[in-house]
Amino acid sequence: MVLVVTGASGHVGQEIVRHAAASGRDMLALSRSGQPDPSMELQPNVTWAACDLCDRDALWRLLERHSISSCIHGAAVSNEAYARPDPHTAIATNVGATANLLEAARVNGWRRFLFISTGSVYQCRSDTVSPILEDEPPAPQNIYSTTKVNAEMLIRMYRSEYALSAASIRISWVFGPTLIADAPTRGPIPSYLLRCLRGERISEPGGDFAASFTYVGDVAAGMLAAVEAEHLAHDIYHLGPGRNHSVRDVADAVRAVVPGADIELGGGTAPWTTFTAMRGPLAGTRLLDDVGFKPTHSLEQGIIAYAEWMRAHRRLWT
Repeated sequence: MVLVVTGASGHVGQEIVRHAAASGRDMLALSRSGQPDPSMELQPNVTWAACDLCDRDALWRLLERHSISSCIHGAAVSNEAYARPDPHTAIATNVGATANLLEAARVNGWRRFLFISTGSVYQCRSDTVSPILEDEPPAPQNIYSTTKVNAEMLIRMYRSEYALSAASIRISWVFGPTLIADAPTRGPIPSYLLRCLRGERISEPGGDFAASFTYVGDVAAGMLAAVEAEHLAHDIYHLGPGRNHSVRDVADAVRAVVPGADIELGGGTAPWTTFTAMRGPLAGTRLLDDVGFKPTHSLEQGIIAYAEWMRAHRRLWT
């Protein structure tokens, strides 16, 4: 049986495809281009296809050509920087496409449906320090977080009304291969690591920002563990380290892996809060209780692995 992964050429989607392919799992990888990232090796057990998930008829025709058993849905207008200029597309993509896939899952009796959601659903949470447990109601505000909450509500409805084994898994500030970026929406880890490897000096504000940074390999492993789990007792799960790390912690970890890294940080939370708000860490034990999974990479271990990949793929960023 085939696992379909949407958003398969995105940061998290690529890593899910890599992990699943390495285990021999047959997959249908969907993306806008229908092509893997140049850094990915082609695998015989992965079929790549281009599809507009908002086009229900085209999507269903494609899915009918494969024996789909489960879905990890990661395709999205992925942050507020893209959602704010074009809210209609964000709604169609983040909500409408999710509805199209859920209905396919219902009609065809898929065994499992996982939706990759986000800690940004707590955009309006005033407490930026204490842990956010899985039963805390979301507090969205901007376009991106609101569309994600709407999609989560669809997941809950299909679960309760149609007994579909579906769940939303919220993730937060994901970093690691194959992301090469220096942008506020992608966080300080990719930015600092890239600039320090290039030998650039960093002197900027933002030292008061903190987040539950999560290594992409842990996200992929957790998603695949959840898709294979015998039973998911809940419709919401949090996947992350369970604690926040400050940007100063990030700077220390980058200095440790890039000798001579020159990072000087001032106060404030900008630029990392340009498109989102700081929040407490995603926390909870549901993934451990139901799936037996918890992340294995510390902040430092994740940055070490990330730096090793960056050095091995120097041609991509020099």
